[in-house]
Formats: sequence, C-alpha cells, structure tokens
Amino acid sequence: MASLFFPSLSRVFFHFTYLRLKKEKMDQKAQAILERFILGESVSVSEMKELKRIFTQNIHRKEINQWLANKWDTAGFDDIEISYDGLKQKILEYEAQKKFKPAFYQHIIGYSQYYQRIAAALFIPLIIGISLYFVFTPSGNENFYVAEAPLGQKAKVELPDGSTVWLNSGSNIRYSSDFNRKNRTIELNGEAFFEVEKNTGKPFFVHTPFLDVKVTGTRFNVNAYNDEPFIETSLVEGTVHVLLKNGDKSFPLTSGNVLAYSKSSHEISSHSLNEEVAIGWKDNRLIFIDDDFSKLARKIEKWYNVEVVYNPDDFEENKLTVKLLEGEQLNRLLEIIESAVGAKCTVKENRILITKIQ
Repeated sequence: MASLFFPSLSRVFFHFTYLRLKKEKMDQKAQAILERFILGESVSVSEMKELKRIFTQNIHRKEINQWLANKWDTAGFDDIEISYDGLKQKILEYEAQKKFKPAFYQHIIGYSQYYQRIAAALFIPLIIGISLYFVFTPSGNENFYVAEAPLGQKAKVELPDGSTVWLNSGSNIRYSSDFNRKNRTIELNGEAFFEVEKNTGKPFFVHTPFLDVKVTGTRFNVNAYNDEPFIETSLVEGTVHVLLKNGDKSFPLTSGNVLAYSKSSHEISSHSLNEEVAIGWKDNRLIFIDDDFSKLARKIEKWYNVEVVYNPDDFEENKLTVKLLEGEQLNRLLEIIESAVGAKCTVKENRILITKIQ
C-alpha cells in the first residue's frame, strides 16, 4: 500500500480486491489461482497453464467479463477500457515474458495508456507519481512487491504486518508477497523512515548493499543512497542491531544515536541524533547544519528532480547551515545559497547552474 505526499503528507491506500466468482460457475481451485495471479502472489507453471486454458478456451467468459465491467463502473475508470480480453492479454503476456527473463517487473502505476490498462486490469486505483511493481518469478516459489518514491516526491507505505514506511525522494523498498508469514524482510535502496510493529518472535530486517538492520519493534531512519559516502542508521526509539555484510560484526544502537558506516574505509562511527536533521525530510523539512556544499547539492537533485551543475573546487571549503521548512519553495533555497556562499543560481528547465561570484 502506498500514498503520495508532496508537498504535504496524505494517505492513500491501495485496496487489492479479490476476484469472487460463484462457485457453481467456476471451480474453487481455478478461482484461487486467478486471485493469486491478480494479487501478484505465487503461481506455479502448471497453474499458469490452467489460467491460460481457461482464457484461451473462453471458459466462463461471460461471467468474468460481466464481473470486470461491474468493477470498472464502481472504480470510476471512465477513460480506461477494461474487459475479459484485457485480463486474457495480461496472462498471455506473462507467459511470453517468463520464457526470456528469470524475473520481470510489471509496472502497475504510471502515466502511459499501457500502464493505465494494466492498473485497471488489476483493480488498483491510479495514483499519479507513485510507482508500485509486482515482481513475478517463473519458478513460482516467491514473488515480490516493489514500492518507489520517484525523484521529486515522497511516499508512504503500509506493510502487511501493520508497520509503516516513509520513502524519501528517489528511494524504493522490495519485499516478498509472503511478508509477515515466514519473516519480515525489506530491501532498501535510498532512504526510509520505519515505524515497526513489535513482534519479538519475528524480527524485522532492513537489507542494504553494505549492512543490515535488525529490529523487533521501533522507530528509526536508514539513509542508504548509492551516491552518499556513508550509510547512516538513526534510532529515534527502541534498540536495533546493525550487522555488517563484510564480516560477522554486530553493533547495537540505542535510541537517540546515529551509527554511520563508511563505504570507503568500512569504519563505523557514532554520534548523538539530531532528530530534526535526520528525519525532518519526513515532514517535508530540509535541514543541514554545517554540512558540505556537495551534500546539499545531492539533496536538491533528489528533492526537486533537477540537475545541479557547479564546480566542486569553488565550493569545497563552504559549509552550510540551511533550514527549509514545509511550504517554502526551491527559489527560497537558492536565495539562501546565493547569500551564504556568494554565488549566482541560474535555473533553466530542470537544470540549476551555480557559479561562484569572484
């Protein structure tokens, strides 16, 4: 489940609706297979063959087509064509895709008419700007969901166990369709704030390329952007364990502290948490205290989906303290930069050129 919040937070829930056909018209086993396929859950090769048989032979065509038409009317997709044939095409496309790839991403939310039709076929409301994927594996052993906050936007995700994840701009999480059944494991690329429901018998894991974070129930932030030199785990409440992947070392972290892992030196350091700086982004506040200019530039690119062009040598000695509160625009931030470092900011389309004034 995911919702867009930019410039302010709001909740939008994805309600996955099960296909319910009358038992006397469609046997229970076939119904269960179709339900799992629509939800992106595990579907074996033999089960996919059964779905293909049902749709290619037009078995139950009339009743399924009527059901789809009813769903279309209630969902309000007035400009989207949805039909039995649309679902049939999706099943055949899946069959074709799996012959050539070990896994493939089915983009559910998007702007193009193709993706709108896919979303309609799966009965998922269209939310412009939010990306949600199903990842189907041909073996049928395990499938995945991927939720993404595109550059320039943020997202809120409700997990099956009741935990909540806020995704910063340019971030995504990946989790199994069996999440909370066998385990609670998330793969993170980018930055996210987690509010984890407590379950001592089923720990919650966040996997990143260099380290893992293990918790049972707590509130914490993980900054693991690929272009940042450090991976930072900031703990607001509870206790977590940070596990390094280049060895068997585990580092406990207590509330009110930050653990930073250097990607270059592989060293661990810690410092006290400034909650406003570490997780202000969740409430749409951009805050830097005595930070490098390059760090601010990278953040601007993600937050506003722009390219920042500058000469690093001109600003390598500049340290910036910036507080951009909710509702303040990019122009205000550029005014602060110009005044603080003696520069001129020129905006052209999605590019910002920052030049030092000599």
